[in-house]
Amino acid sequence: MQNLKSEHENLELLNELQTVLQNYLNQKSNMSLNGLSKKCTISEPTLRRILKGQVKTLPNVTTILDILITISGDTNTDNISKKYPGPISKFLNSMIPQIEDCNTEYNSELNVELKTPIRYLIFKLASNATGVSQKKVTDLFGIHGISALQDLLDKGFVVKSDELYFSKSKNFTGSHNEFVTNFKSISDFIKTRNSVTKTNLNPLLANYSESISFNAYKEIVKIQKKSLQKIRAIMSEDKSKGPVPLFVLSALDTLDFRTAYEIEEELNKSKRVASEFSKV
Repeated sequence: MQNLKSEHENLELLNELQTVLQNYLNQKSNMSLNGLSKKCTISEPTLRRILKGQVKTLPNVTTILDILITISGDTNTDNISKKYPGPISKFLNSMIPQIEDCNTEYNSELNVELKTPIRYLIFKLASNATGVSQKKVTDLFGIHGISALQDLLDKGFVVKSDELYFSKSKNFTGSHNEFVTNFKSISDFIKTRNSVTKTNLNPLLANYSESISFNAYKEIVKIQKKSLQKIRAIMSEDKSKGPVPLFVLSALDTLDFRTAYEIEEELNKSKRVASEFSKV
């Protein structure tokens, strides 16, 4: 039953996305699929498959956001979620845990700029309450960092105030397509050297793995989401602002080429085939 429910929800989302695209093109009689493709950086064949209902699997959240932001003209992810209630809103809220409590922005042009690890890390630092100084950028990234900082400044993605640089978007949602690259870039700053005792100022490192049931997987996801929500709440409080440039890395997935959902799909398919075979 759960599998049928998931398939139904996916179909509802695809149908809704198809309707949004069709309505937009009907309203914009001079807009072609090719023109829309160039505006939202999604390939024309992908847009055409969505429009004709020929998509077999869900586009990722980055693709959906790129389409909706281009169509709506709004870069605020919470606003977009509210503009498209129903399947689209439900999907966005499940894929972007911080969508409601952080008032995040999604900017396709910015995400293109942040494909370079150095630019991404500088922008992350500039997004902190204390901003980032040119000296800190030089210390961490050298002359290449200064060049990247200047380029972000020239393009208006960061601004300068006195001797500090701040991002124009305080909270931003990055492209999921670059998540692994960004994760690796930040993980290079994990310190594994000796730490002091009896303090909560040490790095916190964890690397767990185990083969578990689908129900256990879902429970862990729920716990992780609640934990991240509490962490975001602490980080956003005014009294929490200070000199420590904290990062929190979080990822939960399978040690396999398939996602948990795909593993479940394959098992259910095998069961159906076995059931049909036993009836013969």
